[in-house]
Amino acid sequence: MAVLKITDHRVTVELDWWEKLVARRSHLTVPRRAIESVEVVEDASDAAGEGRRVSATRVRGLTYTGTVSAEDGSRSSSFLVCHGRGPGIVLQLRNVTLDRIVISTPAAHSYAAQLGGVAA
Repeated sequence: MAVLKITDHRVTVELDWWEKLVARRSHLTVPRRAIESVEVVEDASDAAGEGRRVSATRVRGLTYTGTVSAEDGSRSSSFLVCHGRGPGIVLQLRNVTLDRIVISTPAAHSYAAQLGGVAA
């Protein structure tokens, strides 16, 4: 399961080996200043929504992992690591190549507390 490594300057999504395979990428790091908002959600898979898979693997009800772009023509993109149904965290980003990160994790409240809701 993906974990967030949070420092004063950056947030890294660390992936398990199999998540790297299905996401077709390695760990993802963003500057902490790029985080516009943090939201804890009851179901990360619902928060992930639908999208055109750019570099992602989706098995309904099991996993939705990788990078997707919106189908509405807005050109927004998301990095998703959502497994099954359960709580998660959504990081809205600004001034980076992705618009948001959605991770399913039982530690969502802890991560949100570490990030202080909205990054400075």
